[in-house]
Amino acid sequence: LAGLAAAADLRAPAVPLIAHDPYFSLWSFADRLADDTPRHWTGAAEPLGALVSIDGKTYRLMGREPREFPALPQTGVEVLPTRTIYHFRGGGVELALTFLSPALPQDLDVLSRPLTYLAWDARGAAHGFSIQIAAGPRLAVDHPDQRVTWSRYQLDGLGWTTTGIDHV
Repeated sequence: LAGLAAAADLRAPAVPLIAHDPYFSLWSFADRLADDTPRHWTGAAEPLGALVSIDGKTYRLMGREPREFPALPQTGVEVLPTRTIYHFRGGGVELALTFLSPALPQDLDVLSRPLTYLAWDARGAAHGFSIQIAAGPRLAVDHPDQRVTWSRYQLDGLGWTTTGIDHV
């Protein structure tokens, strides 16, 4: 029984956020997602953050910046084979933030896509709610001095950007 109790107290050294291959992976090395900047497995900080606004008050969900906003209290984290789910509660809202990398070996077309989906589910009484995800161009390069190119798109009310290495 002592061995089972010790196993229950184990803590992973890092939690996967985006995990495709050794060159493209981001992890949370902190106990809470808002306590530190997400990092590459080498320890290099990567620019990825999330803020949530509940009834006009802004909280950090991911990343330690901007520090002027308090972290929304994190109530748990689940690490599963293809996804990591963070749970938060505050401002009258329960929020789940899910990182999903569809690494399905039976579907090579899906497995070969370097995509991670970031989804959220908010529950609570009628509250004003919005979420902002920020990813810097540093995510697309190996060294900070490499040039990047980016594009912005809009389709049916959904906006997204792409970033990649500038090969010129």
